[in-house]
Amino acid sequence: MKTNTKKITYTSLMIALVFLSTVLIPIPSPLGGYINLGDAAIYISSFILGPTLGFLAGGLGSMLGDFSLSYFIYMIPTLLIKGSMGAVSGYFFKKHKYLLGVLSGLFIMVFGYYGAEVIIFYNFLSPLANVPFNLIQGSIGSMVAYLIIRGLNRSKITNNM
Repeated sequence: MKTNTKKITYTSLMIALVFLSTVLIPIPSPLGGYINLGDAAIYISSFILGPTLGFLAGGLGSMLGDFSLSYFIYMIPTLLIKGSMGAVSGYFFKKHKYLLGVLSGLFIMVFGYYGAEVIIFYNFLSPLANVPFNLIQGSIGSMVAYLIIRGLNRSKITNNM
């Protein structure tokens, strides 16, 4: 398969994986967001695709999830936050720093959504209610992804696109 066709195919599959992981079991949180397993799929995607395509898979897959669940106000912040998770974690995964990759993604997600909700709700206090839920979601996604990535790494599946 040609390299460009392979990149398009893998990126499309990872966008679908992120989307499905985001929307299959959404658990609502207090300020209108929801808890899901999309973060694990973002990390796996960025491990396989690398930082640039990891940005696309994480950002677009998650944004489409917000769209399909009618969380329209979060679509643009989600594109930027989840895309940044994919890019930064993909950068660290290329350097074989898997724990740093998932922890940096967790940091980006929690503080990214806090900042976005400060802007959306015009105050600093009410978005604090979602921080614990984002930490739970991000921690579960980080642990699941870390274990899967370690397994993929041992099986010699690389992130060399």
